[in-house]
Amino acid sequence: FSPDNVLIFAAAFILLLVFVLVEKKAADPLIPFKLFKNRTVSVSVGAGFLAGVAMFGAISFIPLFAQSALGSTATEAGSLLTPLMLSWVLMSVIGGRMLLKVGYRSISIVGFVILTAGFIFLALFQRETARFWLYLDLVLIGAGLGLTMLTLLIAVQQAVERTQLGIATSLNQFSRAIGGAFGVAIMGAFLTAGLAAQLNRAAQSGNAFLTVEQAAEFASNPNALIDPQAKANLPVETLDILQEAMAASIHRVFWVGAILSGLALLVAFFLPRQDESEKHATDGDAGEKMLMAEQTMINKRNQPSATNN
Repeated sequence: FSPDNVLIFAAAFILLLVFVLVEKKAADPLIPFKLFKNRTVSVSVGAGFLAGVAMFGAISFIPLFAQSALGSTATEAGSLLTPLMLSWVLMSVIGGRMLLKVGYRSISIVGFVILTAGFIFLALFQRETARFWLYLDLVLIGAGLGLTMLTLLIAVQQAVERTQLGIATSLNQFSRAIGGAFGVAIMGAFLTAGLAAQLNRAAQSGNAFLTVEQAAEFASNPNALIDPQAKANLPVETLDILQEAMAASIHRVFWVGAILSGLALLVAFFLPRQDESEKHATDGDAGEKMLMAEQTMINKRNQPSATNN
């Protein structure tokens, strides 16, 4: 860590501590910390944070993987998210309909299993693999996100009093957004470090098509892999080396996503069973809260795409 990074982290920690102290003394706090005494809320927020990492990581790095490592056009790379989004919407509907019968704990666990498997398969995807398997894998990731996002939101809403629904819903969305911000930053750091190491290794191996100077230049500015004109000006052998290095680097990113999704799966096991946590909700309340959660997800579903753009 550089001195600047240490200073930033120290300042962030101090500001967080000040925020917590002020919130504890506030008569009407933005985040009532007593909510975290409820196991369903605390576990759902933690799992939602990790799910946000996976969600924003997938949306941010899958198109980059297709364009820079697989040689796809910008249009083709963007269209890769279509099966992910369609699967997400479909499984959100299916999961929502099954929720009252199966329970949010079981659906969350199944969703995170699917999401983790999707990231593992994505990390194992090679440049020579048929594109069909990539689309199928994105369907898996979308299904995992669809089952977990809505379910965690409903779990939080069913665990609190009616007067706390707004705060609980906002807390769930906030944890996911913070997870996305941290996730993209962490995955981006892994990508940058991995790309520099891969290119430096290729240059020092005596490869005639990539010098040490070129490796350093491409590592600091890999736009040649997404700019059609820049790619056209590169020798085929050099472009192949760059794409292979980028593929290996983004694979590290997907492994990070798999590990964090697996961690979210472990967290989901701490969710109480539905009959243990529905102390504040009647059957009518549960149905009403489900409709509210579905409306919240509809309003938020396009937010990641807008953020990415």
